[in-house]
Amino acid sequence: MCQIRATMIHECNFNKEEFMNDDLREELRSEIEDFRTQTKRFLDKELNVKEFKGYSGGFGSYAQRGATSFMLRLRMNQGVMTKDKLKFICDTCKEHGVSRAHFTTCQTIQLHDLSGMEIPSIMSNALDHGIVCRGGGGDFPRNVMCSPLSGVDPQEAFDVLPYAARVGEYLLSIVNKYTLPRKLKVAFTNSSRNEAHATFRDLGFVANPDHTFDVYCAGGLGNNPRMGVRVGEHVAPETILYYVSTMVLMFMEFGNYENRAKARTRYMQETLGSEGFVDAYRERLKRALQGQSLTIAVREEAITKTGDAQVLSDRRVFAQKQHGLYAVYYHPIGGSLTPQKLQEIYDCIRDMEAVELRLTPQQGVYIINCTAAEAKCVLAVTGDGARNTFEESTACIGASTCQVGLRDSQGVLKDVILYLREKNYADHVLPKIFISGCPSSCGTNQIGQLGFQGTVKVIDRKPYPAFTLSVSGSDSLYHERFGNVAGVVLEEDMCLFLAAIADAVTAAGMDFNTWLEKEKELAGCHSEYIFKIRIRQYGNA
Repeated sequence: MCQIRATMIHECNFNKEEFMNDDLREELRSEIEDFRTQTKRFLDKELNVKEFKGYSGGFGSYAQRGATSFMLRLRMNQGVMTKDKLKFICDTCKEHGVSRAHFTTCQTIQLHDLSGMEIPSIMSNALDHGIVCRGGGGDFPRNVMCSPLSGVDPQEAFDVLPYAARVGEYLLSIVNKYTLPRKLKVAFTNSSRNEAHATFRDLGFVANPDHTFDVYCAGGLGNNPRMGVRVGEHVAPETILYYVSTMVLMFMEFGNYENRAKARTRYMQETLGSEGFVDAYRERLKRALQGQSLTIAVREEAITKTGDAQVLSDRRVFAQKQHGLYAVYYHPIGGSLTPQKLQEIYDCIRDMEAVELRLTPQQGVYIINCTAAEAKCVLAVTGDGARNTFEESTACIGASTCQVGLRDSQGVLKDVILYLREKNYADHVLPKIFISGCPSSCGTNQIGQLGFQGTVKVIDRKPYPAFTLSVSGSDSLYHERFGNVAGVVLEEDMCLFLAAIADAVTAAGMDFNTWLEKEKELAGCHSEYIFKIRIRQYGNA
């Protein structure tokens, strides 16, 4: 059996700026020159698109559709974007003429439309600001995700951010040591919102009020989605790296290296069975506990800043557990925004004590630790974002950019938002929707109350752009479920379809949740296109 290098992590303060040591930083930097060489080979057509994708993905960079421009994914560890990181991104965008940025569902930020050869220098400079690109794609451990309001949420079990950071450090330390079957996604959650989807990731940690974790494994979205299986209950926080190490070893031992389509942890549930997986995991956990030194000690960082007695009320403002402090939510449509907007946000918060950004898994961002007066300034500069719950919908980058995308998720979402704005519906008549351009579920469509996955619908032997519709998904903690596949909506009918639902909910005098529970099969939407899309429920995805 493969053995992971023993690592002792000593007690230390959690520092968002210095999450990696100099040795790791230089190890990561040393790889960049080879990336430069391979990028030039691709531009010189010595490598084809598939060959370059297989290489570049591990560095968090991909050629965009058409292979004439590139994107770069900057890992924001646990979704934390400090002012220093934000300034670096703003300066980089200005220096290299970046035209657009995108918040992802893995709490990272992507820079788009790069020419290619400037990417290595951006990667290298990013390391000086605690930003890593390595493992941003490809068959590597991904950004460790975390509840975005961890440490400031009045409803949290406890602050899980320092623990997520330690796991992120550990995975980065082994990112080049082992060849995993495919990506490994780890998440931490500390409230019922379960925003990071800890219960259905490759590995997830759910915080308990008694300052312990429940541990879930082998879940995931995409083709053949699976809920995770619980392998640990009330786990002591200082032992979590043993659970990570064990998951890596399990993946290496039982993961599918031959069939890439099944090279994800969730397929181990098929190989071993759910009970067999738990048994095998716990047996290897015992070995890990006896053979390695991976115990950690974390002292949670306290926020000492306080506000005043001023009360602020706005749908985008959330009171923190720290007296007088607020978090402001900003959701750019589809998670896409201009570098100019990032600069405006930086200029706004630059001199605000302890203020930082927290990216969400739903493509939004919280600006936290604001006094009431500071929150008002942030509200003003972020007023161009989503206006209601529906406009806070999620969409992957889509086929206009992504090589493997089938549908333009971003374009469709923007079209329906503009169409529905003119209708001036009440906020409660439509939920957030989740759009993925292909079966990879980067837009997390499978957990949406209304989810859409890009496809093709053949009518009278003619193919039409379309989306597979799923209904009644949920990511709420202990109420998780994948949506039921209900049929297909033609892309040209998306606006009409959603307007028909809004009209039906409005006429019924209900909110969407109540209406959906009553309607079940969306039969209340009587319009001419319903027959065309043949909506019906036929089981769980």
